[in-house]
Amino acid sequence: MFVDAKVEITDPDSGETFTGDSKNLSAGGVAFTCEHSFEVGRTLSVKVSSVQSQLPPLTAELKVIRSDKRDDGSFEIAGSIANVN
Repeated sequence: MFVDAKVEITDPDSGETFTGDSKNLSAGGVAFTCEHSFEVGRTLSVKVSSVQSQLPPLTAELKVIRSDKRDDGSFEIAGSIANVN
């Protein structure tokens, strides 16, 4: 399902937080664009915030399965949801 929402990505190892834009969301995964690349196999914490304020954000652990550099220099990241918090 196509989703137009902001994504907050946290690297649990370093504690660094990044922002991105979601591309799609399914029961098993999420794809988003970000200015930062993440290594395939890495586990990240993500929070996908809905533009509708009455819906709570989705907070989950995500295992990176794809990280592709785009023409504009950003990256498209796809991952499988490992755990919903």
